Amino acid sequence: MKILLFGKTGQVGRALQLTLAPLGQVIAPARPQSAAGSTPVLTHAAYPQGVAPVDFQDPAQLLEYTLVLAPDVIVNAAAYTAVDDAETREPMVMQINADAPAVLARAAAQCGALLIHYSTDYVFDGSGTRPWLETDMARPVNVYGRSKLAAEQAIMHSGCRHLIFRTSWVYSRQGQGFLQQMMKLAMTRECLRIVNDQIGAPTSACLVADTTAAVLGKYRSQAAAIDDGLYHLAATGETSWFDYACHIFARMRSNGVKLAIDQVVPVSTLEYGSPARRPLNSRLATGKLSDAFGLSLPCWQQGVDTTVDALCQDLKDRDFLL
Repeated sequence: MKILLFGKTGQVGRALQLTLAPLGQVIAPARPQSAAGSTPVLTHAAYPQGVAPVDFQDPAQLLEYTLVLAPDVIVNAAAYTAVDDAETREPMVMQINADAPAVLARAAAQCGALLIHYSTDYVFDGSGTRPWLETDMARPVNVYGRSKLAAEQAIMHSGCRHLIFRTSWVYSRQGQGFLQQMMKLAMTRECLRIVNDQIGAPTSACLVADTTAAVLGKYRSQAAAIDDGLYHLAATGETSWFDYACHIFARMRSNGVKLAIDQVVPVSTLEYGSPARRPLNSRLATGKLSDAFGLSLPCWQQGVDTTVDALCQDLKDRDFLL
């Protein structure tokens, strides 16, 4: 099976490179390093090696690259994820998050490939308190959410075979997101103000990648029995950013890390303030995924503990603040 993976340097992309490797040949092109407007022209001879860069803001190049490779599976883990910055960069965000996946869906339809794409809890407006179902109406409240919803709609209307996985609050050991930020600040700040009215489930990039590989393994062996469509993929349970942070701090202390943090103050989203609106309710119901593929998803604490433990070991290896 030939797998074309986009977004290899992101949190999920890094994990996917490991989990997809046993399933077939993985080709993972890089992003272009040249200045804007000077994307290199690719030659067909370079494509199979997976080293030629591909520009998500160049639809013609993206389509040609994909069609020439003619993969069995396209996995799109590439996205613009800076939610606040997206508010002032909407044209570029839409190119990367919506237009490029639409091109991939077109290519998948033409070459008969399965397209796997990742979306987000941010397609919802965050109202209510119950977990969102795949059938619930999507009403995004920011540019990032609108761009991801546009991608979902383009893929579903393309006619290609597809699996769209909506996930939430993704983190990894290699990332520089909320988890790492909290760990760093806990060692240097005495007081932190953290939002306590946004509820969701921290989800490990490894869980997303492992689940993708498990589903793709089933697809490889019984393609006709796999139902295309939209699935929610997140760790089980729920927490607020405030309680998530407190859990991180407690786990760090249990690992023997000396913390400067003395006070953690819960604040509302309104009090905290940010350029982009955030949904208050990011709970995702994952029953459809579990039932369809026979998967049991772990609680959010399990992945967080594993990641914090590994990062604390990194600190110990450097004899840092212990």
